[in-house]
Amino acid sequence: MQKQFIILVLFLFAVFGACDKPAPKATAASVASATPHQENKYFYVKHDVKGNNVLMECIAPSFPFQNGKDGGHVNVYVNGKKVDEVYTAAFMLRGLPTGKHVVRLELVYNDGKITGLSHEFTVMIP
Repeated sequence: MQKQFIILVLFLFAVFGACDKPAPKATAASVASATPHQENKYFYVKHDVKGNNVLMECIAPSFPFQNGKDGGHVNVYVNGKKVDEVYTAAFMLRGLPTGKHVVRLELVYNDGKITGLSHEFTVMIP
């Protein structure tokens, strides 16, 4: 059942991501100055808690979520500790213990250049 949910969510991300609609306006907190890698960048994260898992969708249209020389990834931190590097825009953080957790996501290019874009949010695991 959980596998079907993940497949459905990823399918919906793909369908809605393919729609040609204007990008939402970025807030001052989510905008950083342009680097040689990209222009007009912003970073927004949708998240949903399901049991002790957190499903996340990173929205950064100009960012190359992919492995390899010209790509980039998401550094995932939980309570200040780096727990993963993810090369896709949608992913799940699994098995969080009960309690309150601060999740921070940072966009980083694979060549080591920092984008300056990050998003932090708090989740409560029942």
